[in-house]
Amino acid sequence: MIMHRNLLREAVEQRKDELKNELIRMGYFKTPDKRQLYELTLSELEEIYKMKRNKKIK
Repeated sequence: MIMHRNLLREAVEQRKDELKNELIRMGYFKTPDKRQLYELTLSELEEIYKMKRNKKIK
């Protein structure tokens, strides 16, 4: 069971890193409330990434 938790934690951290790198590449560094990307949850990063990607596509 512990091994599964570690795998999940690693997968979450890896996805967060991917999203942070993509957002930085898009020129996004801080939220409007001045939080750094490393302070955000996976859900927050996913939401911001989707919003920025959709704006870029339009």
